[in-house]
Amino acid sequence: MDFLPTLILFLLTFTAIIAVHEFGHYLTARLLGMKVLEFAFGFPPRLTAIRHAGIDYSINAIPFGGFVRILGQDDFSIRQTGEGEPGSFTSKPWWAQAIVLAAGVTMNMVLALVVLTIAFATGTTASTGDVRVDQVAADSPAQLAGIKVGDIVRAIDGREIKRSGDLVSYVKSQARLHPDQEVTLEIERDGRPLPPIKAVPRAEPPEGEGPLGIRLEEVQGATTLALPDAFREAVSLSGQVIGQIAELPGQLLAPRTSTGGPQVGGPIEIFRVTGQVAQFGIPTFLKLVGVLSVNLAVLNIIPFPGLDGGRLFFVLLGGIFRVRLSPQAEAAVHAVGFVLLLLLLVVVSIADIRRVVGG
Repeated sequence: MDFLPTLILFLLTFTAIIAVHEFGHYLTARLLGMKVLEFAFGFPPRLTAIRHAGIDYSINAIPFGGFVRILGQDDFSIRQTGEGEPGSFTSKPWWAQAIVLAAGVTMNMVLALVVLTIAFATGTTASTGDVRVDQVAADSPAQLAGIKVGDIVRAIDGREIKRSGDLVSYVKSQARLHPDQEVTLEIERDGRPLPPIKAVPRAEPPEGEGPLGIRLEEVQGATTLALPDAFREAVSLSGQVIGQIAELPGQLLAPRTSTGGPQVGGPIEIFRVTGQVAQFGIPTFLKLVGVLSVNLAVLNIIPFPGLDGGRLFFVLLGGIFRVRLSPQAEAAVHAVGFVLLLLLLVVVSIADIRRVVGG
């Protein structure tokens, strides 16, 4: 896609995802009797606003995301505006504060499940359940056993294989727990099953290779699912994304191999991917929206200062364990966390630029 249409689509996508997140805060705050001061699209300076029932619904000049202002909730101020007043955030019980803080993440997960279900139900590219051998390393157990590129792996040691990760996890586990023990693979080649193939996974494979020495891919195909099946696929994909994010810290800290570390993308990379994915139609684009929404939910619930998870951590600490930092200390912690998040954004964006220019 051209730059301008991609930019508009990118901004609208992120604004919609964040608006749904903020709507969770807005709705639960109002239901729990908190006074909402503003529901904003974009960030200041303000362009225009409509005031209704004491709430400013504003449109701002920087068209990226949005925010909700609740009386008595300003994480970076030592003295909260409206602190202690009826209807303020801090005047409500700790559990009410926790519900409001968690509502944004909850709404992002709801959004993800809705758009992913629509995507799978209206027709999109999805895994067919076939796991195909994409590459076989020279002199590896797989090559010595006769496995070839294009083979479909149906089962290993009697366990049906529907996803590449299932095979990888099992083989790594066997190599670690039962070294020098054979595994039996059921392979299909050119549409016909082969006799069982036996191979011994390596506990310490060469750099850049796995225990068997094969690289796998999940066969993709166009499919349209009934709503219950579409919802199950939506839940499954969301779970995979959450799992990948959970594994990311360990991957980043692990020693680098010849294949490099995990690819982490920031706004620039997401902008590039948005332009590519939009060319494949609405269902595929909805899958991207769903995946981004899951990412936002998971990253936001991490108990890091400046994020919803960090704020929730302090609320739970005070509510359950009766331990609460002074307003000055808590404001300082959130301010430092916010600065660190901005620095991380800069670092990731630099990596995005280097990736685009081939660095």
